[in-house]
Amino acid sequence: MTAANHHVNPQDALDAGSGLSPRHPDSRLETDWLFLYEQLPPAEWLSAKHVYKTSGWLNIHADIRNRQHTLIQISDAYQSGDIDWSQYRLQSLPRINQYILKLHHHHSIEDQAYFPTFIRMYPQLKTGFEILDRDHVRLDGLLNELQTLSGQLAKSEVEDKALGNQLHQTLMSVSELLSQHLTDEEDLVIPILGLN
Repeated sequence: MTAANHHVNPQDALDAGSGLSPRHPDSRLETDWLFLYEQLPPAEWLSAKHVYKTSGWLNIHADIRNRQHTLIQISDAYQSGDIDWSQYRLQSLPRINQYILKLHHHHSIEDQAYFPTFIRMYPQLKTGFEILDRDHVRLDGLLNELQTLSGQLAKSEVEDKALGNQLHQTLMSVSELLSQHLTDEEDLVIPILGLN
């Protein structure tokens, strides 16, 4: 992907004015950043014409969401008394570690390679990508906290309800931020991938 091969005129897309809005109700994306999103709306992201360019990114995000969902299900089951401490530890520990590794890896590739390339291609989207970068910093802090708590969980063979509560709250904080972040990111990134 290079700046030379993108073919969408931002002003033409804005003039077309399809009235689409971001998918997340609390999106931080400005209307004038959605010129590519209007050219390639979500209903077309996995169409035959674009799927080979868009599916890789969407599949990574689906995997992250699935991992998040599973961890919250396990945490909810412990919080409600459906599983005991030993089962909670057994099910959570390997999944937390894999989840953290997956997110750090994905974010480092975005920060070092993809986002700078996308900004060079579409300088008018720089502020949007800066929001995503700030999310990464906040997520890194939450993931570091989650890693610390996971380390404590690994050592806590005797039930520690306070630790279970801390883990649950941290997972929910990650989930809330991640939900908005992934959706905002897709609304910026997937049209770039599909149209270039």
